Formats: sequence, structure tokens, C-alpha cells
Amino acid sequence: MEMMHLMNNKSDVPGVNTSAASGDALTIDVATDGSAWDSYVDDHPDRTFAHRFGWGEVLAESFGTRPFYFIARQNASVVGVLPTAYMKSLIFGKFLISLPWLDYGGPLADSDIIATQLIDKAAATAAELDCRFLEMRAVRKPLPGLVEKTDKRQFWLDLSPGEEAVWKSFDAKNRNQVRKAEKAGLRVEFGGRERLDEFYRVFATNMRDLGTPVWPKALFESIFRHFPDDTELAIVKLDQTSVAAALLLHYQKHSAVPSASAYRKFLNLCPNNILYWEIIKRCIGRGSAIFDFGRSSEGAGTYRFKKQWVDPPVDQIWQYRLLTITSLPELNPGNPKFKLAISVWQRLPLPIANFLGPKIVTKLP
Repeated sequence: MEMMHLMNNKSDVPGVNTSAASGDALTIDVATDGSAWDSYVDDHPDRTFAHRFGWGEVLAESFGTRPFYFIARQNASVVGVLPTAYMKSLIFGKFLISLPWLDYGGPLADSDIIATQLIDKAAATAAELDCRFLEMRAVRKPLPGLVEKTDKRQFWLDLSPGEEAVWKSFDAKNRNQVRKAEKAGLRVEFGGRERLDEFYRVFATNMRDLGTPVWPKALFESIFRHFPDDTELAIVKLDQTSVAAALLLHYQKHSAVPSASAYRKFLNLCPNNILYWEIIKRCIGRGSAIFDFGRSSEGAGTYRFKKQWVDPPVDQIWQYRLLTITSLPELNPGNPKFKLAISVWQRLPLPIANFLGPKIVTKLP
């Protein structure tokens, strides 16, 4: 499914004004070209890597979503953008999300007024598509009048002090775990698309063990196609065995790991600690100012691990426009309704979990 094909058919886009701008009137359309979009995003102070235009194509190709990338113009100049993806599931319904998988989104705009108009346009489109809600993840500048969730925390590590100062900022236990991994003979290797099979074997096994459907391998293949110069894989090796792996994304001076996993039987060797430390050193070497560990819910295992590196974390704010519901559903692993499903999934043979997982997880908001 090609993003350009989806977006060029404007007659099929509900709730979108496609008229040309007159005077200083504001117009909001669905973007058909990424050049003006990315130029605006690259210069906006609240930008994230998730706002880049190419992610609409990545999600369309790998998740089967339908992108609606709303762009606001005034006097022919771009003054705001809002990336969204339309998802539908027979079980969970229909959603317009900014953005799935990436966990960042919301509008970037020259003013709160323009941001609000972008949200209104997206909400009108969502309503005509019979969506349950419009969701905007980790909004950089929250707006009033929207439903909010604040149960997730963001872990951003400041890299500007340099390698030695960053190392000394970690507690003694964390540093000792890195040294333990080094003494056990673990080492970290970096590579590109050619190491995807290594990464995905570790990642898919760990996701099954956690009781979570795995994301499709096509997702990572698409990321490499659209962002080849900004995507890396880090692999932890013990002799010739891959024991942990991570996906590393770069955007300007921001680097992030949205996916990382390790084989459980090697956790006593602290592979995740050496994995993240070597990644942090690599990001400092390339000139990154921020390393993003991703978000976690307080109390989760990933929360405790990330807090070793960044303390205190910062609250994330997810904002919603509710459409056909009056309260937000709890579609997360912490919901007691999903405990049985998680337990069953953990017992599946890996080939079955890998076959079924992408068919399920790409339909979840």
C-alpha cells in the first residue's frame, strides 16, 4: 500500500478542506509530498523523530494503516502539521492515532490556535470514519479541553556532558553490571539491514516469553528502506551467540531505542546493561545531545531498568478527543482481562507465535 496513492485521492478523504488559500486564510489539507512537511518539522522546536513524513509510509506498509497527514498553510507557507494513522479492528473498533508504534505524535504548529484547528480537522475526519477516538501520544505541548492520560513516563538522558560525566552519573550498581557483562566476555557489535535476522530472532523470542504478540519483521525492513542513514542495529555477542539486540534510530541530535530484547537465560550476565552503555557511547560519538530510552508505565520491569539510567523520569501526556465513547478503554497488558491471553501466549511454540503475532498486534491501537 503506497502512501502517495492513498493521499492523492482527496475526494476519498472525509472532513478535509482541499480549497486553495485565499489572502491570509488558513487551509488544512492532507499532505501529498514530504519535502515541505519535513522542512517544517526539521525546524520546529517541539519536533520528534516520529513527526517525519516517511513514518506514514512505514506504518502503511507494515501495519496496513491508512495515513492522514494533515498540513496547515497560510499564504502558501506551512504553519502546522499533524500526522495520524487510521486503524481498524473487528474486535477493538476504529481509531485515528498520532502515532501507533512510535509513541510520539500530536500537532506541531506556529500557534495553539492552529494546533487546535488541526486537531478539529483530524477529529472531524475520525468521526466520518466512525472512529472511537482520536489519540495523540506524548504530546510535546498539551492543549486544554482534551481528555488526558498521564500514566506513562519518559526517559531522556542528557548526553551533552560527555562520556565520562555521563558514566559517573549512573549509580554504582548500574556501573558494576556493565563491568560484569564485560568480564563475562560480552561485546556489542553494530550493523545495518544485514543484521536484521539476528535482531529479529532475539526480539521475537523475548516478545513471546513476555506474552506479547510480536511486531512484523516487515516493520523493521520498512524502517531501513525509508531511513537507511538513521537506522542501526546493536547486537550483544557471547562468542558467536547473539544474546541481546536493539534497534537504534537517529534524528538530528536525538537518538532513541524503540525496541530492545535479550534472551532470558543470559540475563544473569547483564547483557542489557552493556548493550545500552555501548549504544550511549556510540550516540555521544555521533554528536547526539539526547538519548531516548522510550516510555514505560510506572512499576513495570522496563520502568525499573530505565530508572537506573535516568532519574527522575518525566511524565508523558497523551491527549484524546473522544468520539463514540465516554471513557478510554484500557487496552494494555496491565488490564486484568488480558492476563489469561498473556499466559496462553507465553506457552505457544515460537513459530506459531511469530506467525500469529503480526496479524494481531498490527490491529491494536
